Amino acid sequence: MSYFMPTEYTLEKFSSGMHYIMLDAKTVKAITKNGNKRAICLLNGLESIHCAIMPKKEGGHYINIGAAVCKKLKIKAGAIVTAKFTIDQSTYQFEMPEEFAEVLAADPEANQVFHALTEGNQRGLIYLVSKLKSIDKRIDKALAIAEKIKRGITSPRNI
Repeated sequence: MSYFMPTEYTLEKFSSGMHYIMLDAKTVKAITKNGNKRAICLLNGLESIHCAIMPKKEGGHYINIGAAVCKKLKIKAGAIVTAKFTIDQSTYQFEMPEEFAEVLAADPEANQVFHALTEGNQRGLIYLVSKLKSIDKRIDKALAIAEKIKRGITSPRNI
């Protein structure tokens, strides 16, 4: 995986509490050519995250940095972070938890429904499983999601 040159950014915070970094135009142009919006960002050379390049109302583009990542890297609003980007070419543009992959492989109906969902809903459901630390909880969540999507509940917000 080849990354673009590292660039320093200031970690900022929305009034909602979410952290983000505003991206430079050169990086945005390199990532978004051909209509792409997804990237993998290596923060401070330590933490790799899947992210979306988002437009800001006032102009420019940013990526969100989750609270768990900020805590892990011990960074707060105002901190200078180094970020290197590469275009995300992974299947789901998010890392599929092994537990969820196994549940989908064992349940053809849930697998078919999952793969008929929008990419955004797929990523959202993957995130619901991946954010859990315990293997048992990831398995339970994957099984619950499989049952719900088979019943037509497909939005991560409703699961």
